[in-house]
Amino acid sequence: METVDSSLSVSEVNRRIKAKLQDSPEFKNFWVRGEISNFSQTNSSGHMYFSLKDTTSVIKCAFFSFQSKNYKGTPLRNGMEILVYGSVSVYEPGGYYSLTVQKIEELGEGDILLKIEKLKKSLAERGIFDASHKRPLPKFPKRLGIVTSPKGAAVEDIIRIATDLNPSIQILVSPCLVQGDGAENSIIEAIKEINDPKWEVDVIIAGRGGGSFEDLMAFNQESVVLAYYQSRIPIISAVGHEIDRVLTDLSADATTPTPTAAAKLAIPNVSDTLIRLDEMEDRLRSALTGVIRIGKEKWSGVTTRVVFQNPKSILEPRQNHFDELMRKISLLGKNYLFKKQSEFQKFDTLTSNWKSYLERIQNKFKLAEQRLDHFSPLGTLKRGYSVLRNANKQVISSIQQIKENESLEVFLFDGKLQVEVKEKH
Repeated sequence: METVDSSLSVSEVNRRIKAKLQDSPEFKNFWVRGEISNFSQTNSSGHMYFSLKDTTSVIKCAFFSFQSKNYKGTPLRNGMEILVYGSVSVYEPGGYYSLTVQKIEELGEGDILLKIEKLKKSLAERGIFDASHKRPLPKFPKRLGIVTSPKGAAVEDIIRIATDLNPSIQILVSPCLVQGDGAENSIIEAIKEINDPKWEVDVIIAGRGGGSFEDLMAFNQESVVLAYYQSRIPIISAVGHEIDRVLTDLSADATTPTPTAAAKLAIPNVSDTLIRLDEMEDRLRSALTGVIRIGKEKWSGVTTRVVFQNPKSILEPRQNHFDELMRKISLLGKNYLFKKQSEFQKFDTLTSNWKSYLERIQNKFKLAEQRLDHFSPLGTLKRGYSVLRNANKQVISSIQQIKENESLEVFLFDGKLQVEVKEKH
């Protein structure tokens, strides 16, 4: 066993690895076939950096400008399948290796992207992405469900943002793998578990933080996309990415580019809500105050009229008028009858039919006289009605205006009474 004195430094280990790889003929000048992902190009130098991948592995590549200027093919892009000729190089300070590219030959579109596009088209034709299926998020959720890795920064960001926006929000985490072997089934089971009614979750955020194209592949699997689609509870897809959308973004009820944005979408800001409620309360109070003020002004205008202050002042002129009218009609009727009687007295031989006719005429006049008397204000009082007034000469129309032990005036047909209220019901 080697002693501590014979141990190697990190730099020495990386140096030995670099020498081993870069000096080995098998890692020099060879062709590699794969699909481009995470492609980028610097504006200043023109260097190109990308990853070359197949279904299970990936290797970083660097295509420097002094070599890439000789490439005349189709502009490189993600998903493009190519043949790369180059050698392995080791970046000693960082401790990682990559492929330094010398030339490239294009082959076509990569198998992975083609499979995803084919699956996307198939799911769209089945209506999995239809807007009609998407449900609105609850405005004020009480319990938030999170489906993600319990160890990643995503869950911490969601919890922090959610509790900042609403300190009383309840949060339930359904942990799962988000990449690698087993991630697909793990995500599906976590979504099913959080959908159990016993947890009483109102809205779900399901996803992960950012990563490479390969890291996000679990969220492009058909079974995971369907799990989002079949969720009983409204679900937000929150898979951190900058360019490409994953398929779960299309099947979820809502989507955001990051878990942080998902928390802001799902949870309303309680402070802002309270401020808006206060503003609405102020506007409502102001409106009601205005309505009450206008009502008081109208009521004051009505109650100050003479009819309310002294109702008898209206009754008396009308009473006199109707009395006078009744006397005139009565006198006219009597005069008419007397005249007719005088005329008919000349004819002693009148038949009984004429006498009956005269009686009907007389009855009509009596009926008219009775009707006039019926509509007279005094006639109303004759039928047993009365008018109440308080000490302020206000007419009483409701028991609510009367107080116990209060003195009231009662106007009857032929006089008035002074009464005192003992109790009211």
